[in-house]
Amino acid sequence: MIDLSVLTIIFLILMVVLGFVFWVIMLVDSAQRKFKQSSEKIVWLLVVILTGTVGALIYYFIVYMKDKNKSMKWFWWIFFSLIVVAFVLFLILASQIVYVD
Repeated sequence: MIDLSVLTIIFLILMVVLGFVFWVIMLVDSAQRKFKQSSEKIVWLLVVILTGTVGALIYYFIVYMKDKNKSMKWFWWIFFSLIVVAFVLFLILASQIVYVD
C-alpha cells in the first residue's frame, strides 16, 4: 500500500515540474514577444526571471492573455486534472486509515 506521505511527495514534485514548465513558457514568450518599447521587454524578462512562477503568473494575466492567437487551455486542464487526481487519492487513502487506541 502506498503511504500518504509518498503520494504527497509525488504530487508536490508534479506541481513543481508543472510550475517550472509554465515559467519556461512565459520566459520564452516574454523574450520573443514584440513589445511597443524595448524597455518593456527588459522589464518583463526581469519580472519573470527574478520572481519565478509568481512573475510568470503576473505576466500571463497581464500580457499573455491579451493575445487571442495563443492558448494555454492544455496547461490549465493538466493542472486541474492533477488537483482532482490528488484529491481523489487523498480521499481513498484517508478512508483506509485505521485509528488504533
